[in-house]
Amino acid sequence: MASDSILTERTLREIYLKGFEIAIREAKPRSIMTSYNLINGVHAANCYDICTKAARCEFGFDGVIMTDWTTTNVDDTCTASGCMRAGNNVVMPGMDMDHENLRKELADGTLTLDELKRCVTRLVRVILHSDCYEQ
Repeated sequence: MASDSILTERTLREIYLKGFEIAIREAKPRSIMTSYNLINGVHAANCYDICTKAARCEFGFDGVIMTDWTTTNVDDTCTASGCMRAGNNVVMPGMDMDHENLRKELADGTLTLDELKRCVTRLVRVILHSDCYEQ
């Protein structure tokens, strides 16, 4: 949780993200999980560049991104709303402080209803495509 991986863009893409890119493109997983650590000073769960730009836009990931357990309980720089803006769909385990943060940022406009709806839509889409849901 205290690790901050300081990386160049090239190192990030050629070493750290390459395995995720291969797994996403070839295996087409329905979910992936962010890590506890910071990447160049930004919590992985709050990193739009990793969660949305790389995973979703570049690699074509269309499933659920969830945080690692209690990621938002580390310090004030990683929030549930930040996770939603970055592209996560589920904040684990979803503590009271996460619910309060989401309500507060929805009320003050820092988190938009459209951003939250996008997160929920992805989660529902994965549930509907699972073999655990009967239509």
